[in-house]
Amino acid sequence: MRDEIARMQPFPRALVDRSHTVVDTNLALEVWASRTSDELVGMPLAAVLGVDAEELSAALATGNPGGIRLATSTHAYQGTRSSVVIKAVRISGGHTIVAFDPELAAVGERTMALGRRESDRLQLLLSASVAFAKTRTEEELGELLSQTARRAFNATAASVHTGEPGNYALVAGENLLEAEWPKDASGDSPQLGNVVTIQSPAEADEIAPGLGLGGVFERSGVSAVIGVPIIEDDVLYGAFACYFDQPRRFDDQAVPLAEALAQLAGQVLVRLRLEARLRRAAMLDEVTGLPNRRLFDENLHQTERAHTDQVAVLFVDLDGFKAINDTLGHAAGDTVLKEVGERLSSVFRQEDMIARYGGDEFIAVLHVADTSDALELADRARAAIAQDFAGIPRELNITASVGIAIAEGDVGAHAIDRLIRLADQAMYAAKRGGGDQAVVHGAER
Repeated sequence: MRDEIARMQPFPRALVDRSHTVVDTNLALEVWASRTSDELVGMPLAAVLGVDAEELSAALATGNPGGIRLATSTHAYQGTRSSVVIKAVRISGGHTIVAFDPELAAVGERTMALGRRESDRLQLLLSASVAFAKTRTEEELGELLSQTARRAFNATAASVHTGEPGNYALVAGENLLEAEWPKDASGDSPQLGNVVTIQSPAEADEIAPGLGLGGVFERSGVSAVIGVPIIEDDVLYGAFACYFDQPRRFDDQAVPLAEALAQLAGQVLVRLRLEARLRRAAMLDEVTGLPNRRLFDENLHQTERAHTDQVAVLFVDLDGFKAINDTLGHAAGDTVLKEVGERLSSVFRQEDMIARYGGDEFIAVLHVADTSDALELADRARAAIAQDFAGIPRELNITASVGIAIAEGDVGAHAIDRLIRLADQAMYAAKRGGGDQAVVHGAER
């Protein structure tokens, strides 16, 4: 029988008779029980295992060849408590080989739990990778990252912050600490570039002493936080954070999971920003650097107009520009167009929309107080354009005909499209009047 028992090493094994008394043992059982084989033989197996005799007998009576778990009990000899899993195999002569491991149940359960968690995390990362790749804007990515991080960590809330170094802004989610955050505190983490786990308000004070972050946590109802930088190619693009309103202990997989999410988001964020730069570069006029008509139209449909101001569209056409091209060549003409773009940019305000509309035509959408305000801006634009250009003979100086169309209140993109057509008509009226003047659609100046 010992050969059969030995083949079941390295776990403790025993050979028992019909009364479940130990008949033979293996070395593993002797080591575990701290008893010799002579001491173990003849003892009830229940006493050896430290389990209930009736429960053990019932389990062995089933003849179940699979694992049988017995309730936790006190070890008869070592005084420890442990779960017991046994495997019983009946053999000839009414004997049964019983294999058992007092730690196997707990280890197995932990292993299964870790396996499930690892599987869940891998599935989450796979799903996140696919979903992140489908995003088309930084805001959309931020929203998805916020939702994913909150779900991954079962957090109360999550927030995503992106931007440029030193100027990061909330783009998605909810920052539970924001309302109580010290106004004079730096936005930089003392561990900038590393994942930060804070498991209690007291720990917050240890990580950033002197800022009173423990009080910030308590007043905000936050017990724990994990903050994660979004880094790609050694460039910090932002961070995301998860907030917990209950005490939280982060396991050894929390940081790797957070870093993996940040890496996925960082890769997509870099791609989105590159695409945005390329798209914008393709929609900037090569000569003037101003938005071209395509970008102007895109901005027009994305920008909300003011609710109270009047909106004016100024359509600017250069008088005498063709002569510069014909006389001095297109290179000189391009130089003049670039200078005109710079002069118009200096006249109009930063919030105004300005673009090269095509050829020698420029367009601007402005917020104005009234018609007089629009005319004043148009006259300033004309005066700027009429100034001398370096390298251009004075007899070839250009002027501008400006058409103006105005609407009041909240004006949508479609209404502005109509204003553009009306401003174009007013510009032709200015041309017909001799040029170098501004005309408001529907009125004579």
